[in-house]
Amino acid sequence: MKKLLSVILATAMAVALVSCGNQSNPSASGSNPGSAGTSTPSSSGAGDGSYTGGEYTISLGHICSENHSLHRSCLEFEKFVEEQSGGAIQVELFPNSVLGGDEAMLESVAMGTLTMVVPSASVMNTYVPAFGILAMPYLFTSPENTFEAVDGELGQLLTQKLADANVGLTNLGYNFNGIRNMTNDVRPLNTVEDLAGLKMRCMSNEMFVTMFDLMGANATPMSFSELFTALQQGTVDGEENPASLIYESKFQEVQKYLSTTEHIYDLCTIIINTDFYNGLDEQAKAIVDQGVQDYLVDYQRNLEVTENDEYIQRLADEGMEVTYLTDEQRATFSEAVAPMYDTAAEDFGQDVMDALAQYQN
Repeated sequence: MKKLLSVILATAMAVALVSCGNQSNPSASGSNPGSAGTSTPSSSGAGDGSYTGGEYTISLGHICSENHSLHRSCLEFEKFVEEQSGGAIQVELFPNSVLGGDEAMLESVAMGTLTMVVPSASVMNTYVPAFGILAMPYLFTSPENTFEAVDGELGQLLTQKLADANVGLTNLGYNFNGIRNMTNDVRPLNTVEDLAGLKMRCMSNEMFVTMFDLMGANATPMSFSELFTALQQGTVDGEENPASLIYESKFQEVQKYLSTTEHIYDLCTIIINTDFYNGLDEQAKAIVDQGVQDYLVDYQRNLEVTENDEYIQRLADEGMEVTYLTDEQRATFSEAVAPMYDTAAEDFGQDVMDALAQYQN
């Protein structure tokens, strides 16, 4: 059992949890998230005695279930960091929105009451508007095309813009939230016209609201932690998410139809509190950086890509009616949102559009 953090910090986070309205039960390796991190001289080392750095505690939150690719990669990250540091660096995981939605956890990381969060990159536009480019529908053509862009000039530019914003958040990389598809409980979606009048939940992000408005749906911004209940009670008719997240969130229990709109190849940023990260000693930072790259990026991306079709089949096996769109049918959705690109340079910056251009076919 990892040591309990202070009562004061636990109380503060409890208040934050109440304000988020979250009702999930945690499955975590620690008792509470505590502060962004602490450092004390370490007398313990790695198994080979090579680690002589400080002791740190990293609390890491996300919205996904324990079976999702993100949490499975977080477990590998935890194992790697703790083994490489000989237990001097401890990682505490908080899945299932137990600390609130992406927006709430980002705020906690910025304030220093949580060390790390892996949110959808779409919500980063609250801090840096240029991140909104990653929420543009039909921006990329494949996961590989997407990874090339965020591992290259586009992703580097956005990461630097976050650093320049000086909001207490540092981006360590991008992993893959999956291919976003649409579900609803009213009718199959064969073309964009079938969305007319449907109440579709979306993230609290102007890009998603605009997308659904152009497609003829009624956009309803809502925290992910509230979504299952909203679908169950009919507050909204549908939503859009990757198949893995739909399945692991059990939306198949309250949604009948899934359509492979593939409107966004969705990314997550890997965000750490800036002061904590900059305060890591050289050895500890190298371990964290390597763990992020090997497990929160490479390992996670591979899981999400290779399991996508399997998750769609699982949804079908559990009773969802899956509509596999043709390129021609998907084009009706793409054409509907084309006006979003007319103001993209103004919305995100010409430098962002120039960086993006080399990755678009």
